[in-house]
Amino acid sequence: MTKRALNLFLIVIMALSSFISVAKASNDRPPFTEIGYQTDGNYYYTFYVDLSKDGPNAIAYIQVQKNSTGEVLKLDNFSGKVMLLNPVKFSIKDKATVSFYDGNKLISKDLKGALEGSVKP
Repeated sequence: MTKRALNLFLIVIMALSSFISVAKASNDRPPFTEIGYQTDGNYYYTFYVDLSKDGPNAIAYIQVQKNSTGEVLKLDNFSGKVMLLNPVKFSIKDKATVSFYDGNKLISKDLKGALEGSVKP
């Protein structure tokens, strides 16, 4: 086997192995569960938590979408906890804070109260 053929063979093997590892990673579901949402005049906030731990549960992720377009906005930061109200409904404990970019503008919101919707595994 020539040096060029050997290099080509190694490149193909590396590409295939990285494709397989990426495919495996995408098949694994994140350990987060969608637990509900809130909306205001401009934005739609979807909440995710790790339900494998006892509550109150720390918020694992908040997805922010623009109401007018449905565009998912870039998240800057978030914090907060939620509590279980009944077997499938949650409420924010005290308040949750989320910061995100709408275009070039950084927006920060404090969210409070019960979440609409229910647990979606």
